[in-house]
Amino acid sequence: MLYTDSKKRIFEIIKQANLFHKNGYPKTAKEIYAFTKILEGNKIPSDFLKRLELTFDIFHHEFVNSLLVGQKYRKDVFQEVANTTLSAIGRMGTAYSQGLLKIYPLFRRLNEGKRITGQIGDELARNIIKDKNTVFHLYCYTYLVMVEGIFSELARILYFLTVISPNCVPVLKDLESMTVFDIRKKIGTTPVFLKKWDDKKHIRNAIGHARAYFDKVNDEVQFIDVHPKTRIIWDSGKKPLGEFIQMALELEDSIQAFLHIFILLKIFDFIVSKNPFQ
Repeated sequence: MLYTDSKKRIFEIIKQANLFHKNGYPKTAKEIYAFTKILEGNKIPSDFLKRLELTFDIFHHEFVNSLLVGQKYRKDVFQEVANTTLSAIGRMGTAYSQGLLKIYPLFRRLNEGKRITGQIGDELARNIIKDKNTVFHLYCYTYLVMVEGIFSELARILYFLTVISPNCVPVLKDLESMTVFDIRKKIGTTPVFLKKWDDKKHIRNAIGHARAYFDKVNDEVQFIDVHPKTRIIWDSGKKPLGEFIQMALELEDSIQAFLHIFILLKIFDFIVSKNPFQ
């Protein structure tokens, strides 16, 4: 076998494959499972990275087509994160996995936040909650958790992947001190998932300060944010409930793209790293 601990690595890759299958991505799961054959051999094939890129492409297709609503957004956000990630691997080579250890705490916090929003999302997906007012407030809570507790972490991870090189591995402490504003300024462009960030923050503030309103009769929502010092008012205007739900789903799709790509990256780790279990 390729490594003395190949059996342990194979077990972990099979776990990954099962997770993708459970989440509704059977073709990706099949490709992931095939990587176990490398670990049963005695060398890493020269086309390994091409096969990994193909696995990314297959997941991309399944991810984009998982729902009819929001396909363009899922396509764009996945492509951006995948391109950034694969470019980082290209720059770092086998040192990539060691560099990635620096931001494991960020991914752990993503998972913690996702656990909360995922449980609510599962209940909403079952479509057994009939009261639209309850549905609205559940979406508001998940939106609040995602914008307040998750999206800054996503921005830090994307920044890390954008700038990492053999001579530049950002320190976690420095990353944690960076705001979304700092990151957008340093990157020089606005990532797909951070577009309309100011509006997203205003909606978050409105929810956090109980200024999110739902008109059950007309199926409309409205968000009002009042600046604590200047008292300047930001008003979203009345919007269909479905528009707000789609916005919340876009936030969820961004998180899913990051987390699933991170899981796919572990394949790289299990195949090329001397010690992927550090």
